[in-house]
Amino acid sequence: MENENKKEINWMLYVAGFIFLLSLVTFIIALNLGSIVSLQKQEIPITVIISNYSAWNISQNQSDLNLGTVNIGSAGVRAMNISNDYEFKTVFEFEIKGNITPLLIFDPVIILEPMEDREVIFRTKVIENEEFGQYSGIIFIKVKKWIN
Repeated sequence: MENENKKEINWMLYVAGFIFLLSLVTFIIALNLGSIVSLQKQEIPITVIISNYSAWNISQNQSDLNLGTVNIGSAGVRAMNISNDYEFKTVFEFEIKGNITPLLIFDPVIILEPMEDREVIFRTKVIENEEFGQYSGIIFIKVKKWIN
């Protein structure tokens, strides 16, 4: 009788150990899933100046997205071209951090078919009581493989 209880306890310990290992492996895979499907990451500075007049930024600097100088009640607009050079669907995720964030209107997620190109539009929304000054931030772009 005592021998049967030991066998049952040992069997339960093996099952519990197996379940624990399986849970641990599943947890580790779930944590790394984002990095497994992530294809590219990029950071682009973005700026706008709010003033009592409007002016275009004609800078040839290709490393940032400058919306120029914007008057209260008007808007600044810039476009960025994105393309999916992969042979599968991709997801472009855009996140903006900085004091410019509440001033911008944009699509935070765009899905592209293989070999598709698209223009992403960033617009300002300057409300009447916004303070004059320069607003800036960083656009964080993540390109991931589309998973159904």
